[in-house]
Amino acid sequence: MEPDFWHRRWSKQQTAFHQPDGHPMLNKWWPTLELDTDAHVLVPLCGKTPDLRTLAERGHRVTGIELSPIAAQDFFVEQHLSADSDETEDFERYRAECGAGSIEILVGDFFAASAETLGAFDAFYDRAALIALPEAMRSRYVEHLLTLLTDAAPGLLITLDYDQSQMNGPPFAVGEDEVNTLFESCGEITLLENGSRLGGKDMLAERGVQSAEEYVYRLAAPG
Repeated sequence: MEPDFWHRRWSKQQTAFHQPDGHPMLNKWWPTLELDTDAHVLVPLCGKTPDLRTLAERGHRVTGIELSPIAAQDFFVEQHLSADSDETEDFERYRAECGAGSIEILVGDFFAASAETLGAFDAFYDRAALIALPEAMRSRYVEHLLTLLTDAAPGLLITLDYDQSQMNGPPFAVGEDEVNTLFESCGEITLLENGSRLGGKDMLAERGVQSAEEYVYRLAAPG
């Protein structure tokens, strides 16, 4: 999937995947990661999700990585946060204090990120990154994600599973077996919750999906 696809979606405001109120599973299950208050948390392919603010208000130092500058700029405007901006070798960076923590969004290619330049992250939150990628890209994404984390970093992962023949992604269907294969090196993979995603004017139902399940996983490092 080429970067131009996402640039077009954001420029045309074709962002039905965005959840303006954040994800309800974040507050429910994030505490199970048992992080220090000032943990450095990575949110890959973050868009303009309010979940960034939710994490920062817990005291975390939150770093989102996002391809679209429109998404990054919209986030700070919509959250009424005054952000400083600068440029690094690989990213355009926006940063603001928020609650007891902070938020920075790095605009650029996720695969250009490195622990050497950003520091290793203490945890990650993936609500819409893995399912935004076609199958051919998902193993590369996970492999790179894991290089950005400390050895003990846990994560919270939210996926969707449905009959892919009913709709062309994104979001793509990622089943439990694939999650277990992709993250097998992470140690313990715990399915925390799953349930029906469809209801009301759900984006998937409007695109012809008859049944979809949402899965929430906690990923914990070995030992």
